[in-house]
Amino acid sequence: MFISGFLPRSSQNGLSKTQSAGNQRHKSSLVGTSETTRATTYPKSFCEWLAGIIDGDGSMKVSQKGYTSLEITMGLEDLPLLRYIQHMLGGSLKMRAGAKATRYRLHNKLGMIKVMNCINGHIRHSARLLQLHRVCQVLDIPVILPIALDAQSNWFAGFFDADGTISIAMKHRLPQLSIRVTNKLLQDVSSYKVVFGGTIYFDSSQNGYYNWSVQSRKDVIMMRHYFKSSTFRSHKSRRLFLIEEYYSLYDLKAFKPDSIHHKAWLAFLDKWNKLMI
Repeated sequence: MFISGFLPRSSQNGLSKTQSAGNQRHKSSLVGTSETTRATTYPKSFCEWLAGIIDGDGSMKVSQKGYTSLEITMGLEDLPLLRYIQHMLGGSLKMRAGAKATRYRLHNKLGMIKVMNCINGHIRHSARLLQLHRVCQVLDIPVILPIALDAQSNWFAGFFDADGTISIAMKHRLPQLSIRVTNKLLQDVSSYKVVFGGTIYFDSSQNGYYNWSVQSRKDVIMMRHYFKSSTFRSHKSRRLFLIEEYYSLYDLKAFKPDSIHHKAWLAFLDKWNKLMI
């Protein structure tokens, strides 16, 4: 299980060693534990959301020559989301040839200092936390340990934008709406269960991953309220506005072929599926 505030032992001692980059020597880095080390010009809600995006679909790198960069790669359908990040941070966008994806990249030093100060303390994904530490070493920024999450944190929305889904599947001849988040490591989805409830199970397909989900009407409505009050910018957000209609048709049993409302159900499904294209 991931424990907020955890870093590798070398980081807990305030020291961490990384490989030399060219002729540049990496010095030991400090680890901060409070907001006093944070300096940013971005709203807290944006920083939390951005950290969630980076934890899910981003990476922070240090080149062999010691230059730092941030990259976020998402599907073409989320180009508006990446453009929003570009508007806030600067940087560039490039379509990935043959991958049906777009890559956002930021590499100028001043921009990297600003964005590291923004997400510092909000990054918590196992791999991304190590990347943050290496980049902050180069930029001489003390690392802030991950801040405890609560139901008001926009991190959940950002990570969902990256690794979440809203779907409807037939189960025992009944439609089942579910909200899910998947990741390779258990600790990287466990925060959803701690804060919002739901269940986590292991799926052995695609080399294995952990899947957090909520399916009961009560839990789905609770998540809908959360997303409506938080930053949520991926194409998946369009389906949020159809959840109320889904439950109205479900209560009418419109999903049954012999229902007088079945045409309305088919029209709803057509609209639901088109929103993900």
